[in-house]
Amino acid sequence: MFHFSYVQEIYDEVREAKRYYLAWRNEEKIWNYNNCVVTVIGMNDNRARVVVRRKKSGHSKFMQSDFEVNLMMGIVVLNVRKYFNGNRIILAFDVEQSEDNIHRDLKEVKIWSDQEHETDDLYNEILQKINNKQDTGIIESDYVERNNSFMPVIYQPRVDAWKNFLREIHIHNGNDGSYQITLVFQDEMLRRHGILDGIYRYIRLLKYGRIVDIETFAFKDDQFFFKDIYSGKSNLFEDSIHNQELISAKYYFQDKNHPVIFVNTSNHALAPHDNNHDLWKWEYVPWSNKVPVKMGAKTRQEIDQSYQKKWIPY
Repeated sequence: MFHFSYVQEIYDEVREAKRYYLAWRNEEKIWNYNNCVVTVIGMNDNRARVVVRRKKSGHSKFMQSDFEVNLMMGIVVLNVRKYFNGNRIILAFDVEQSEDNIHRDLKEVKIWSDQEHETDDLYNEILQKINNKQDTGIIESDYVERNNSFMPVIYQPRVDAWKNFLREIHIHNGNDGSYQITLVFQDEMLRRHGILDGIYRYIRLLKYGRIVDIETFAFKDDQFFFKDIYSGKSNLFEDSIHNQELISAKYYFQDKNHPVIFVNTSNHALAPHDNNHDLWKWEYVPWSNKVPVKMGAKTRQEIDQSYQKKWIPY
């Protein structure tokens, strides 16, 4: 187990007139987390992605049961160095910075273990992955239980799950090697255009007869097809992204039954890459019985019908 530390601007999770958003304080803080698991992914151009996970447990009202899931954060490392602090070896990182003014990038990122050999082993692994200049397309994990069925692993920013949490994953087999994957979210709340959130909710009720947000995409031959829900490079602070893309998948734990999907925007646009590297994300491993998400095999049409409500506007 490792200790993970960084400096980041403090934010408050604010609810205002049913709108949820981050209020940055213009004040930085050192964030410390213990009992973390660290894995390393090779990348191109002398970089490596260091993935940090920590456990989160609680009680799900939706599932009416206790849950335990990983929270994950992945940082792109340009350089790593080690130094002694007393009798302890500390790893310090130069991390890739974002190109916008919305993210609050991590600073003074440090990782260490109480076991000196673990810190040394991690240091050598990071150097090796940086020098290999190879993107493996694999999301490494500490999760040991395996599953042979086709099930994507879903990542959603923790702060997006205030009221927007993922509640269902449906995987419909097309019998030709293709899959239709549908995600059902509790709600969809605007951030950039939060002032219009109430109007947008009213329009959704008129058009769909429901509040829950439903997103569907396809998978076949190592590729995703996102019709009107591809996020591109947009992040959680965007709420009106409707791009279309056919894009290659990345995989979870070297297993092609488990491609990874990142929920990148507030309107739940998706991609096989993470655009919110500075935020902790829920890691939904669907075959775990501890994850607070229901699994199913309904088609999109069946799901729409099950959530359709007889609703008459005033």
